[in-house]
Amino acid sequence: MAPPTIKDILAFHKIDRAVYEKFTAHGMEPTMARNAVALLMWLEQVGIDMISQIVQIINPTRIFTLITEVDAVLCCLRQEDGFSNYTEIPMMTSLARNSLDIRFFNFHKDVIVRGLAYILDGIGRIVFDDHMYESLHAYEANVKAARARLNGAMPSVPLGLAELYNPAAAVPSIEDARSMFITFSKGFPIRREEIMEHFNE
Repeated sequence: MAPPTIKDILAFHKIDRAVYEKFTAHGMEPTMARNAVALLMWLEQVGIDMISQIVQIINPTRIFTLITEVDAVLCCLRQEDGFSNYTEIPMMTSLARNSLDIRFFNFHKDVIVRGLAYILDGIGRIVFDDHMYESLHAYEANVKAARARLNGAMPSVPLGLAELYNPAAAVPSIEDARSMFITFSKGFPIRREEIMEHFNE
C-alpha cells in the first residue's frame, strides 16, 4: 500500500477541520479551537467518537454550550486540581452516549495532556494549516470544473499536496515549534511576570 500524501491526510481529516472551523466561526480563538479539536481527536482514538455528531450540529446555542464545556475541560487539564470545581459536562456526556464524565479526564489527565501535545505537534500541523486547506479547496474546485467540462484535462495535484506524508517529519525538531501544556498548583500562585521571566531567560 502506497504511503498517503498530504492531500490524502487533509481529505481524511476534513471532518476534524470542519469542527475546527465551526468552533472558530462561533467565536472560539483559533489556538483554543485547535486544542479543543485535538482533544476530540484524542477521544476518538480511544473509542469515544463525538466529532461525527458535532459536525452535524447547527443550533448555535448547542455549539456555544459545547464550546464552553470543552474549554472548561481544557482549562481543568492545565490546572493541578482544576477538576474539583467543575463536575458536569452534560452535552459532552450526551454526545459520548454516557461513556464520559469529568472523572474520566481527571483520571487520565497525564495521558491526555501527552496525547494532545502529540496530536498538535504531529498531524495537527497539517489539519490546522489554513494554507493547506485553501490549496486543497482550490484543487478540488478545479477538479470539479474539469469534470463539468467532460472532456477537460484534469488538473495536477499541487506540489505541496502531492508530497508524501511523513509522520516523523511532521513532529518539529526545533524547540520553538513545539506545543506544551503547563500545569500550575493553586497552592503556590505564580505571577504572570514570573512565568514570562522563566521562559525568556
